[in-house]
Amino acid sequence: MSRAVVFDMDGVIVDTEQYWVEAERDILDTALPAGHGVDPHEITGINVHEQYEILEANHELQVSQEEYFDLFDSEAEGVYEQADLLTGFHDLLDRLEDRAVPIGLATSSYPRWIDIVFETHDLGDRFEHVLSAANLDGPGKPEPLIYETIAERLGVSGEELLVVEDSENGIAAAAAAGAYTIAYAPHGTADDTDRSPADEVLGSSEELRESMLQPFE
Repeated sequence: MSRAVVFDMDGVIVDTEQYWVEAERDILDTALPAGHGVDPHEITGINVHEQYEILEANHELQVSQEEYFDLFDSEAEGVYEQADLLTGFHDLLDRLEDRAVPIGLATSSYPRWIDIVFETHDLGDRFEHVLSAANLDGPGKPEPLIYETIAERLGVSGEELLVVEDSENGIAAAAAAGAYTIAYAPHGTADDTDRSPADEVLGSSEELRESMLQPFE
């Protein structure tokens, strides 16, 4: 039974997908040799420093890890200031709070990027716990540690979490932690994302709201 909820940030509470995919395509073209064949969706949901390690193991990178991070960091402000907040998100949080549901955020994004989103959308005091993969003592998504850690901080087990994720790596992490996992797919499911570990796949903010509130009625 779900006793707490945790949201991913990118692609869930802020609709960054189209902006990051465009930015990641340019970044990959800068960081990798011509004809590299890496699709941006392959790295979506993975912490940037871990992305670098994965790419370095399989490709001849043309930038250092610091330069790779800087390429992302230089895009972040523009991405997050353009991205829309999930429709009705503040109201959803209000309703969860009315039911005394602990609320967390677990993201592969960096603390500075979280701060941009919180300032842009007035989210500074809406989460009981916020966890960036950059602050984990261990691997980020798709490994389950980030969800196991935030579950502990929220005072519940992994199996008592209800998690909303959008990326293949995030869905895998939440499911591996034992959470009830909702795969949010507002742009449809015709892409190559593997959502099979999820318990539900939902395509609209209205469906998401209904499904998230139901366990706490």
